[in-house]
Amino acid sequence: MKQARETAAHQPTGASYLLDTQPLADGWESTGSLSAAVQPGEATAGAKSAAAVVGSAPVVGSLRSTAVLLLGYAILITGNGLLSTLISLRLIQQQAPSIVVGVVQSAYYIGFLLGAVYGGALITRVGHHRAFVTFAAASACCALGYAVWSAAAMWVVLRFVTGFCLVGIFTVVESWLHQVASNAQRGRVFSAYLIANYLGVGTGQFLIGLADPGGFELFSAVAALFTASLIPVALAGTAPAATAALDASRATYGSRLARGLSGLQSIYRWAPLGVAACLSTGALNSAFYTMQPVFMRRVGYAVPDVSHFMGFALLAALVPQWPVARLADRFDRRKVLLCLAAVTGSLSVLLFLLHDDRLIRAFGYLYVAVAFSMYGVVTSYVNDCIPADERVAVSAGLLLIFSVGASAGPTLASATMSVAGPSGLYLFTGLVTGALATLTMRSVAGQHGR
Repeated sequence: MKQARETAAHQPTGASYLLDTQPLADGWESTGSLSAAVQPGEATAGAKSAAAVVGSAPVVGSLRSTAVLLLGYAILITGNGLLSTLISLRLIQQQAPSIVVGVVQSAYYIGFLLGAVYGGALITRVGHHRAFVTFAAASACCALGYAVWSAAAMWVVLRFVTGFCLVGIFTVVESWLHQVASNAQRGRVFSAYLIANYLGVGTGQFLIGLADPGGFELFSAVAALFTASLIPVALAGTAPAATAALDASRATYGSRLARGLSGLQSIYRWAPLGVAACLSTGALNSAFYTMQPVFMRRVGYAVPDVSHFMGFALLAALVPQWPVARLADRFDRRKVLLCLAAVTGSLSVLLFLLHDDRLIRAFGYLYVAVAFSMYGVVTSYVNDCIPADERVAVSAGLLLIFSVGASAGPTLASATMSVAGPSGLYLFTGLVTGALATLTMRSVAGQHGR
């Protein structure tokens, strides 16, 4: 079950890496994270009380209501998957430089980062349902805004707001699932959540071929999907509340930002490789989502070809998750990470050098499958190294580090593409994975095993 939750941590929208850091409200962690952090003899009376409340919280919804909630989430994430690729394609059609595309797309991840830190406050004030409605409605308005305004500066603002709202929605859904699912069901519930995420994002890519990216229709479709996601959520029932746990957890753990910074210090102290690895995986994931369509369009692929490649690639990312998780449980996680980084780096070099259509597609699918498997291994490795009573702070720290890497990825990748041409995307990923493989090799060979 632990591995299932950790493997789910690298979902395409970025939501995946929230599974261990769900802020049900400002300063409150999810059921799984909070209970994992409280150890006998170590917790304060308030924290023990919080753990008791969370652990004994009644299940406030059947599996049917959870399935309805996941349906709403799948509809929303389909729209978000469509929007991410659509923005890149639209900017290319407007003949925007690669660096402009990278800056616009990086704004999403900056909003994502700040939303993860501060967005939980809205859930505290208005509850799960109203927070979901607020975030989804604001996201739908932003989707229409892209069609109304064409200035890159305005798109930066819209992407920032979209990122802030989307991470709020992910927080609502994940915290809801954590409270509804019992310990016996948690692994299966979050496996369904992961499947809904990948299927939604992958399906969104295929919708790109329905209309011209330069028109109004696809942005309207995104807004419609964001709005339609409200229907199942409104029918899913009432989300559980845990006010006592919230208050005690606030007193124990303080603000999310302070906890994230504290977790960063803990990661650097106990598993310094985790800092570099988490930054690298964040940069790799975001660079692929935002700049792969740019790369393909620049080398001559038609819009339908881009749409099909992105869709099948993201669906292919599901395939290696279980085998890689099994390997990481059986062997030294750093060795598994080293192999993944080395393979990803080798594929990056091939994609940088080769220009044959069939090879680009084949190696591209392999690249996504391997690269998107790394974050689960990284989080598992870090949690193996740290003391149990620091896991809550470390989970927040991992989210913070990943988000920083994701924020920088599109801008750095686009800058490399501006210098080296479209295939510079894979020069960038090759440099990142090469550095990660070198650091991991040094860690494996180090005397202290870190």
